[in-house]
Amino acid sequence: MGKTNSKLAPEVLEDLVQNTEFSEQELKQWYKGFLKDCPSGILNLEEFQQLYIKFFPYGDASKFAQHAFRTVIMMRMNQDGLTPQQRVDKIFKKMDQDKDDQITLEEFKEAAKSDPSIVLLLQCDMQK
Repeated sequence: MGKTNSKLAPEVLEDLVQNTEFSEQELKQWYKGFLKDCPSGILNLEEFQQLYIKFFPYGDASKFAQHAFRTVIMMRMNQDGLTPQQRVDKIFKKMDQDKDDQITLEEFKEAAKSDPSIVLLLQCDMQK
């Protein structure tokens, strides 16, 4: 994603500084390291697990990594500024392909397969 992801957005950096115990310099350094390990700026579950294992090599880190990954996805989904009801309405409208105010199982499956956030959540097999 090139130069658009080469720096943390100022509002993201400010939020992290205010809500964590890390300094601006530490966060910038960690983000630079993240981009080195993941140049696209996008990290899938398997890559996240591999990075987590590097930091915590003892024991099975996969369950915690899956939980953390799901949590990050859910946090990103909540950044749209919508209320829970508005979010449900938006998702419902997107899934109701024939606009009959009902979602069939087939409409649900097709909408779920076309939404990257849902696909990622469904790929997190918590039973492993």
